[in-house]
Amino acid sequence: MKIGIVGAMAQEVEILQSLMQDKQEKQLATCTIYEGKIGQHDVALLQSGIGKSAAAMGTTALILTCQPDCIINTGSAGGLDPELNIGDIIISDLVCYHDADVTAFGYAKGQLPTCPEKFVADQKLIDVVATVVEEQGQHAVTGLICSGDQFINGIEAIARIRQDFPTVAAVEMEAAAIAHICYAFKVPFVVIRAISDVADKESHISFDEFLPTAVKHSSQIVLATLEKLVN
Repeated sequence: MKIGIVGAMAQEVEILQSLMQDKQEKQLATCTIYEGKIGQHDVALLQSGIGKSAAAMGTTALILTCQPDCIINTGSAGGLDPELNIGDIIISDLVCYHDADVTAFGYAKGQLPTCPEKFVADQKLIDVVATVVEEQGQHAVTGLICSGDQFINGIEAIARIRQDFPTVAAVEMEAAAIAHICYAFKVPFVVIRAISDVADKESHISFDEFLPTAVKHSSQIVLATLEKLVN
């Protein structure tokens, strides 16, 4: 089994990259793909860059050049579910854009033409990740992740997203674009992110301070998930 892993920033893929054996690196436009092995699995690790366009471009390149059997999106997120604290894990069951709006043509908020209302993560992958989180003694929420080209920082932005998506658990800037590409290419996916900030007016300060903790936690869960995935 070949596993594709996507992180936006260098910090979000650093731990995983350091553990790869027989590593080869290639640059495609602004994306970097590292191919090698982690444990028994062939792994293609993408550092996509930040934002939806970078994530979509990188994920497309990853699928076309490496043909992964599934894709895991890792990294950090802002928590909106009251049960989530810094360092906790958010697992996607659904993913959508919070900044897409073609409701004038009868689509739901966050839905784009030719796409489902929300992108559905692979249930088998969700189950494996949930088992890993429980075994590791981490706290996790499985729920809706909303993506947009904004760092959510402030009461008004949070209120808007909660009004449009009442069940939202976390926000970030790439997962929906990754899920969109996986949907188009019929590649199973799951998002595993750790909370770096609880979205509020001070979230930018929290993000800088707690990103290393979030990256460590999300990387640990990804590594343990790889161990449980069978060829």
